[in-house]
Amino acid sequence: EAVCKRIRKEPKQYLKDFSEYMAIVLLARCGLRIKEPLRLQLYHYRCRERTIYIEKTKFNKDRLIPVPRSVAAELDNYLAVRDAFMGEDKNPYLFVGNRQKGLNDPRLRFVFHRAAHDIGIDRPRQVIGHMIFASPTPHSLRHSFAVNTLKRIKERGDCPQHGLPVLAAYMGHQIYQYTAKYLKFIDAEQRQGLLDFAISHKEDI
Repeated sequence: EAVCKRIRKEPKQYLKDFSEYMAIVLLARCGLRIKEPLRLQLYHYRCRERTIYIEKTKFNKDRLIPVPRSVAAELDNYLAVRDAFMGEDKNPYLFVGNRQKGLNDPRLRFVFHRAAHDIGIDRPRQVIGHMIFASPTPHSLRHSFAVNTLKRIKERGDCPQHGLPVLAAYMGHQIYQYTAKYLKFIDAEQRQGLLDFAISHKEDI
């Protein structure tokens, strides 16, 4: 929402800002790594199937991931806007930047950190006991996606551990044991609550 509010209405900036917003949506709602939405080309999104094909990313792996219905609706709306603005322009990237290119990593990180500041979750690095609390990064959205997915599995009465192989494949992990680290977070309180607890009990941890 904070990123959406920053979309400028002027025609020269609107599409690029909209592209940045949609890239952040994919980080948060689909658990993508930051480089992955930046490299997507138009043909990678299959609107009829509601899937995204992610090609040769970390570990040189390809994967085809389903997109939540609400995210697909936003992507379809974005593509309609993109077509209206670009017409016959041949920019191959799904999310457009400047001069026939896609978005770039530094700009997307700036957009993320500005949004974190806007909603008040940026904070200086703190070390309390053996725990480190720092400002969120774009990769934090990927972690949140994994934790929230496991939480939903638990809330519907299933065993989160049984969902690890599917989640690992979705996120592009080489082996699902890498995904198992998220299990320890599914019963954790929100980050601010954990920080407040750590501060109030700093003599004990």
